[in-house]
Amino acid sequence: MLLSAILVASLAIISQWWFFAPITRCMTYPLTTGLLVGIFMGDPMLGMLAGANIQLVYLGWINAGGVMPSNTMVAGIYGSALTILSGANPKLAVTFAIPFSLLGLLMVQIYQTVNSFWVHRADKALDEGKVSQIRFLNYVPSFIVSFIVYGIPAFCLVMFGKSWTTSLISAIPAQFTTALEVVGGLMPALGIAMLLNYLGKRELNAFFIIGFFLTVYLKLDIMAIAIFSACIAFLVFIAQSRSNKETAAAASPKKKVRRLTLQNRSGAAEEVSPTADGPVATEAATIQYTKKLTHSDLVKTWLWEQGDEAAYNYERLQALGLTNMMIHPIRKLYPKDRQADELKKYMVFFNTEPHMVGPIIHGAALSMEEARANGQNVSADDINSVRTGLMGPAAGIGDTVQQGIFFPILASVGASLALQGNYLGPVMFTVIFELVIYTIGYIMFMFGYRKGKESVISILKNGLIGKVTNAFSIVGLMVVGAMAASRVAVRTPLVWTVGKSTMKLQSILNQLAPGLIPLAITVLVWYLVRKKVNPIWIILGIFVAGILLSYLNVLGIVKA
Repeated sequence: MLLSAILVASLAIISQWWFFAPITRCMTYPLTTGLLVGIFMGDPMLGMLAGANIQLVYLGWINAGGVMPSNTMVAGIYGSALTILSGANPKLAVTFAIPFSLLGLLMVQIYQTVNSFWVHRADKALDEGKVSQIRFLNYVPSFIVSFIVYGIPAFCLVMFGKSWTTSLISAIPAQFTTALEVVGGLMPALGIAMLLNYLGKRELNAFFIIGFFLTVYLKLDIMAIAIFSACIAFLVFIAQSRSNKETAAAASPKKKVRRLTLQNRSGAAEEVSPTADGPVATEAATIQYTKKLTHSDLVKTWLWEQGDEAAYNYERLQALGLTNMMIHPIRKLYPKDRQADELKKYMVFFNTEPHMVGPIIHGAALSMEEARANGQNVSADDINSVRTGLMGPAAGIGDTVQQGIFFPILASVGASLALQGNYLGPVMFTVIFELVIYTIGYIMFMFGYRKGKESVISILKNGLIGKVTNAFSIVGLMVVGAMAASRVAVRTPLVWTVGKSTMKLQSILNQLAPGLIPLAITVLVWYLVRKKVNPIWIILGIFVAGILLSYLNVLGIVKA
């Protein structure tokens, strides 16, 4: 048990201490951590099932702008551990996880508040010219805080919690346990509703209904729905692209200009399409830099960028981590007596989506930094103006695509496989998610360096983001529809007698359309989310309603 406690505590530490994102990113998701907790505690199947059940509740919870609506790290790790310790039904994992997730919000506040102190120590270190201290301040103090706030409680839970958790579960009456299972069956409706609120557009919402009824009538699983919806999304994407090209061609008539080319030596008038920069593109003069970052330098800087949230804090968010990222290129570009001063510009408030689209800003900043080091007219204010001006658009794109679309689609498929007892679910989710977002992040970083400050603007102008978002939204809505049909696992056991006949309400509803109760519950919760009811109140409402309706024999759990 000692080894299990140490391993689970280590997992809890790195779930918040994001020292290297490719390792720590998926440690925030219960689907991944549930399996790991299960492996560490000797019951991988129960851990995976617990994590998958917890993940369904948090499909639509998006952490953006430094705001965390619920602590999914604590929910996944502590909830899965408690399920294994008590030997409880994995459907009860949700009821264990939610109180921990609310407690976890306090833990996050402590962690990020204390980390603010290291920012001021970093300011002082740069004033004193001690560049190397930035590395220490970015990693070591925040590790100690995470060890205390996250690691020690997790260790104590696993090490000393088995006896009291087992006693607690044994003391719960069977009827109340059934009621808690009903609550667990209702809870995925919240995650699904939050996703619908994020993905839903008036012209696309029908795809949610399509996904729902494809599942209830044709019994298609999540993977089949994902493949089918991807085909539909691709066709819609192609159709939109063609329509936009035709519209652009009609709106931008070709102009006749005179120019000399190899094919047109006489300079006769010919038709050309105007470019984004004017009627005729011209080749920019090439400036030879004496101080140049190599490809190896760029790769090293990108790798250092993966620790930009190791000391994430309320005061300046990613500032300390990004200053740490810039140490290597600053050392390559500037003499030692200028390095500390040049790093100071990065100690200002900064926050953007850090992994997928945000790296384009850092690449652009490197390009400007290189120009500045070679005597070009680029000031520190110019660099920070570009960084702060682009962090909002990059965050909007990155958070939308990564957290709002790509993650829930992949997590839905992974959780569905996991709940079928397939270990491929969490493994596939983790590997594909990490591979895709960091490959794109690397490409965006290099693109930002090559194109400079115009890189994000060019992406925003060409309209590609809107078309891609629509395509992914179609996939997301259909997959979420399938999740609502299969994972909002409640039914009604209500029966009544008319003469000598026994009437079952569930059978009557099934004759109208299967799955009406899960659909109605999901739509109701979606309505509450759209009305901006606090999700915490919705959770409490689901708890109360689930327990009450279970005791009244109005709702029951769908047996697997």
